[in-house]
Amino acid sequence: MATNDGQSHVRRRTVLKSAGVAGVAGIGGLSGCLSSLSGGDSDVNELSVGYATSLSGPFAVFGQAGLDGARLAASDLEEELGVTIDVATGDTEVDPATGLQRIKRLVSEDDVDMTMGGVSSSVALKMGTWASENSVTYMATGSHSDAISGGSCAQYMYQPTASNSMLANTIGEQMVGAADSWYLIYSDYTWGQTAQSAVTSALEDGGKEVVGKAAAPFPSDDYTPYLNEAADSDADGIGLLVAGLDLRKAANQAMAKGIQDDFTLAMHQLEDVVYWGLDKENAGILDTAGQVWGPAVDNDASNEFCERIAENSETDPYVRHLLGYMSMDQSVRAAVRADSTAAEDMRGELVGHEVESDIKAIKGGGDMYWRENNQLVQPTFSVEARSQDEMTDDPYKNWFQTTKTFAGDDVARSLSETGCNLE
Repeated sequence: MATNDGQSHVRRRTVLKSAGVAGVAGIGGLSGCLSSLSGGDSDVNELSVGYATSLSGPFAVFGQAGLDGARLAASDLEEELGVTIDVATGDTEVDPATGLQRIKRLVSEDDVDMTMGGVSSSVALKMGTWASENSVTYMATGSHSDAISGGSCAQYMYQPTASNSMLANTIGEQMVGAADSWYLIYSDYTWGQTAQSAVTSALEDGGKEVVGKAAAPFPSDDYTPYLNEAADSDADGIGLLVAGLDLRKAANQAMAKGIQDDFTLAMHQLEDVVYWGLDKENAGILDTAGQVWGPAVDNDASNEFCERIAENSETDPYVRHLLGYMSMDQSVRAAVRADSTAAEDMRGELVGHEVESDIKAIKGGGDMYWRENNQLVQPTFSVEARSQDEMTDDPYKNWFQTTKTFAGDDVARSLSETGCNLE
């Protein structure tokens, strides 16, 4: 078992000087070369973290919130552990090729010790695979695709958030109880594809029928063709497995068609910020959704975290802030416990580690630990919209409420089901 989160020593950070000489253009052929440089020789007590995420484009609101949370964690860790943490950033622009370029630059030119970030799962997989091949720790901060801790898992790529299957199993019970048949509309890339697969399995395991599925291009401005298909089907419920702010468009278009009057609506992953762009009446259409965390998680530690985010971010607190905080918290603490930033040393302090830092209290307690497939097993929540008169905006928006808390072990796939095999 790894040592306690509070340990406060750290070794010199790993500096990949040879990669810097090669430059971004030539670094693609250095797989294997970078790994030989593990164990660097720079200043003790100084950590450099590369945060590559969507800071422009349709996912910018998610990327910036994660970065704000990571910076808050860095400040807390500096005070608690006596280290200094420099955060270098890169804008992935929701593009896998750009993300790969950014993470290479962070490693080769900015000499970062560890990396994190990513909103789009496609981008995260591209960055995380490269990082792992080159012995650099990477936290896929807000990327939920099952592939990250499943069939596309990599030695030093970690999933600090709940996977799609964990969120699907979180709402499976509610979806099974709410309707006998479902039509699923999902974003057609790795996040949406694995979400569709996970939700389908949860429904069929509960004896319910998926009568139709529609793969919607992402991003898209018009979801009415898919909503029309769902409305014309024999389904009793519609599952909107739509990514990012596109879910706001889909929800508005569903309201315009009056679909909420005839169908149960479910979303397997709730991002509060998506609904803040709707009026409260439209936000109230949410019947059930799964969530990693949000302001609806009502406890002292969670409420205090929300207040701190409200003071330190331009966006009201929601899940992305905590995901950034968790990524920084767990990466830095692993390096401190290992007295090393070498990727293999950090993995030795992550896999099997039971989390006892503040993030456990923020999530309301319950077991949190890292499994062999680099997944952080953790509690999840099913949520629903509050009534309009119960939705509050001060000191921060709080429009939803939890209906049930699930232990991570109850919603996570077995290791054999993940398809991940890391030695």
